[in-house]
Parts: sequence; C-alpha cells; structure tokens
Amino acid sequence: MDMKGMTMANEEKEASAAALIGWPIAIIMASTLLLGGFSGYNQATVDHGGSPLAGWVGPLVAMSLAVIGFTAYFRRYAPTIRRWSPRKRRYWLALAFCAMIGGIIGGLLVADQPAGGSSIDMMSDGPLSAGFAIGAALTWIVGLTIGMIAYHRSIDDHEERAWLWACVAGWYAFVFPAPAWWVLHRADLAPSVDVAVLFSFSLIVNALVWLWLKFR
Repeated sequence: MDMKGMTMANEEKEASAAALIGWPIAIIMASTLLLGGFSGYNQATVDHGGSPLAGWVGPLVAMSLAVIGFTAYFRRYAPTIRRWSPRKRRYWLALAFCAMIGGIIGGLLVADQPAGGSSIDMMSDGPLSAGFAIGAALTWIVGLTIGMIAYHRSIDDHEERAWLWACVAGWYAFVFPAPAWWVLHRADLAPSVDVAVLFSFSLIVNALVWLWLKFR
C-alpha cells in the first residue's frame, strides 16, 4: 500500500513538472488565438457590410480566459509550488514573468492588426499604430530587463552555463547570416534584410541550445 502511494506520488510529481511548463504556454496561446479569432470575425463582418464588435470585446474576452486559466493553474499546482525552495520559486517566477511579457506583446500585436492585414504582414513589415509601437517597445525593454535581472539572481551554476552557451549560439546564429544576407542583397541576389527573421532564428537557436544543455 505504501509502495503504491509512493508510486502515485512520484507519477503526480512528474506530471506536475511537465504541466508546469506546458499549461502556461497553452493558456497564453489559447488567449492569443482567441484574440485573433475576434479580429478575424470583425474583419469578415466588415467585408460583408456588417457592424463589427467593439474593439475592446476581443481583448476583454481573451484576458478573461487567461485570468481563468491561470487561476485554475495556480489552484491546481499550489501545493507543488509551496514545496519549492525560495530560489526555485524566484526562478520560475522570473521565467513566467518573461513569458507573460511576450504573451502581452503578442496579444496586443494581434489586436493592433489593421483591417485587411495578413498574418505575414503582422510578423514582418506590416504597418503598426504609433501607440502600439511605443507601448510594445517600452514593455519589451523594461519588462525584459526586470525579468532577466530576476532570472540571473535565481539560477545556479548549471543553469548559468547553459544560458551563457545558449547566448553564444544565438549570437552566432545572428552574426553569421546577417552580413552575408546584407551583401547579397546589395548585389540584388537576395531580398532586403528582414530583422524579424534574423531575430526569430537567433531566438530559436538560443532556446534549443539552452534546452539541450539544461535537460540533457
């Protein structure tokens, strides 16, 4: 009986460890997709000559979904979180804060998409409102600064090594293709340099190296 209870406890612990990462990502993605759905609905309504919903409806519903999702998440995993050491709680709080910054900017980017804009425009050089651009820039710089300070104050030597090598790999992923792309474009052999593509590629390489070194 005791062995069965220990086995169930271990399984619950493993499931919680996986869910602690997966569920917040799923909640943020679902809220962003819902916000995009409202934008698509309004655009389709305008195209057919109808009256779209008020601009605040989509963000309000998406935010409500996120609040409900994270409330359920913290209620479910509160016992696990309470068993963590103070350092571990600060670590996961820093990661959650950085993820929240990205989720907020992504959600607002969807809401800011102009009528008739495509998803390709949204992720490349499509027009943005001045209000969103200023707000997103400040949120990114200030939020990421706070999040990374909290992150570096909570990591151990193993995590620090993984992050430093991941940053080096991300830098290489930028510094190798950027000049090559630039000179090829000047010779009319490639399209104009896209900062979003270079940034995304560097970020993906950074994440893959970090995950490999952290969890191998």
